[in-house]
Amino acid sequence: MLPWGHLGVGYLVYTVGTHVGLDRPPRELPVLALALGTQAPDLVDKPLNWWFDVFDGRAIGHSLLTTVPICLLLFFVGKKYGRGELAVAASIGVFTHLLGDAWRPLLAGNFEPARYLLWPLFSPPTYPSDSFADHLQQWVAHVQMLRAFPWRQLLFDQFGVQLLLAVVVLTVWALDGFPGARTIRNWITRRA
Repeated sequence: MLPWGHLGVGYLVYTVGTHVGLDRPPRELPVLALALGTQAPDLVDKPLNWWFDVFDGRAIGHSLLTTVPICLLLFFVGKKYGRGELAVAASIGVFTHLLGDAWRPLLAGNFEPARYLLWPLFSPPTYPSDSFADHLQQWVAHVQMLRAFPWRQLLFDQFGVQLLLAVVVLTVWALDGFPGARTIRNWITRRA
């Protein structure tokens, strides 16, 4: 899944949870913690692969054996300092990321492609090519493809589905009042 796909799925899960469970839209800082959580597994594993040639992009940061204890630690520390909501939001981001990467094979009953979820008990998968340049090249190819693809065909393409998801998430985020944007704007204007 592309970074904005992880962000979108995480935000939709989180906003539904806050609306249903807390009867309010998401708040500023938890949304930023959620956003970081949705990217955290890749922020750990991709640089290890791209810069240090360690694993193949899914191992330490994508393993339940490392993420569960880290999220529990975050929760206990957050609760102690009155920031439990931040820890919950970040954890939701991490787990929606893992689910976003693994749902297809798991739904099909095929654990093999998702064995990274139990790293180091299982070795991480080997991908044919997984560098930053490869990812960038794929994104550029998908964007260029948008001009040539009929819209119906695009809706069945993974990239197209993620673009549609982005539109839905931006709409929901707008309806929620753009939580997180004000904090980022204030931080940037204070730095300038």
